[in-house]
Amino acid sequence: MRYAVERLPKRRVRRTVTSVGTPRSRYRWAVLVYDRLYRFLCGLDTAASEVGSAARIEVRRSHRTLQLAGGTTIRSGDRIGILHLNNAFMAALHAGGLPPIAVGLEFRRQLVSSLYDLARLAGPGGRLTDVEAFSATTIFFHQGLTRLGFAPEDDAPAWPRLVAAYQRALLASLHPAGTVRLRRSSYRRAVRLWISRENLLARYGAVARLAR
Repeated sequence: MRYAVERLPKRRVRRTVTSVGTPRSRYRWAVLVYDRLYRFLCGLDTAASEVGSAARIEVRRSHRTLQLAGGTTIRSGDRIGILHLNNAFMAALHAGGLPPIAVGLEFRRQLVSSLYDLARLAGPGGRLTDVEAFSATTIFFHQGLTRLGFAPEDDAPAWPRLVAAYQRALLASLHPAGTVRLRRSSYRRAVRLWISRENLLARYGAVARLAR
């Protein structure tokens, strides 16, 4: 006796290839975890750290004496402000579908707005009136910051290529297209720039806001 055997259609099993566990994915996750831990320990995810939409600030004591380009002297123990990019803002900016030139223009516009907010906080009656100067360490916008009143510090940071590698990895982790874009760039060294409180208020303080 023959039995009729019904052939069932073969189901195609989709095998999802995931990058979890690969060296690259582990590296990117390690960068994000370190960044989140650093931001948590330094209070960069609190409302008090917000400086406009583009920046966050960390206030600490200087561990050395430093002469700025404009003549301001920072002494060991003086309070200084360390500016950081707002990662959420950067991720949203690159996820908006804008062309690169529009992204650059919007980033500069929001950064300038953040500097006006910073000057308000550093001005009379603000909570940063005792901060002597503000610094930023960057791999991709140091020329723009120079035009905005910042001056580069010679031979800083101490490990410019290592800091640059970290910032490149962080930017690539914040937006997927960043990996390709940064690979084609020449962002190999990080630069630290400073602006004194006096120069900040002269450029972005109350008088400058009135003329804006």
